Amino acid sequence: MEQLELLYYGPEYITPAEESYRWYQHYPYTVVAAEEAGKIVGFVNLFPVKEHIAQALKAGVFNDHDLTPEGVVDLAAEQQVPLHMFLSCILVEPEYRRQGLTLTLLRAAAAQYASVYLRCVEVITDNVTAEGERFSQRYGFRKLCLSHHNSVVFSQPWQHFVQILAQG
Repeated sequence: MEQLELLYYGPEYITPAEESYRWYQHYPYTVVAAEEAGKIVGFVNLFPVKEHIAQALKAGVFNDHDLTPEGVVDLAAEQQVPLHMFLSCILVEPEYRRQGLTLTLLRAAAAQYASVYLRCVEVITDNVTAEGERFSQRYGFRKLCLSHHNSVVFSQPWQHFVQILAQG
């Protein structure tokens, strides 16, 4: 996945592979990937972040490069906490685009939270490419700010996001 990210983002925007793997070890719901012939052809990172991380993201002062597992909400341990979902990354190899893979990955990622839908309050994205910005606009996100690391932050209510996914 890191190799796919490096095609689009500089390392200053990418969570180091070891750290991403730590997320996955503690919280397997943080990633959904598609593979073909042993190669990752697309993936989504969608997961709940702690309140202070969500607020920092929305203020444009947090780079997910710095996110550790401690910033991810443990769904089992924190059962009463409202969930601020962070769509930190969505990538699909160019030859797999325009085939519905993006929507399939997003639906699969969101479906992992079916048991906690009512606790999910919002989805936040932090876009470092023009393609990412177009994605956010196409999927109904509202622009919040330009971050201190020159990305563009968007958000929308969770219920609106899942309605858009359902409509396709």
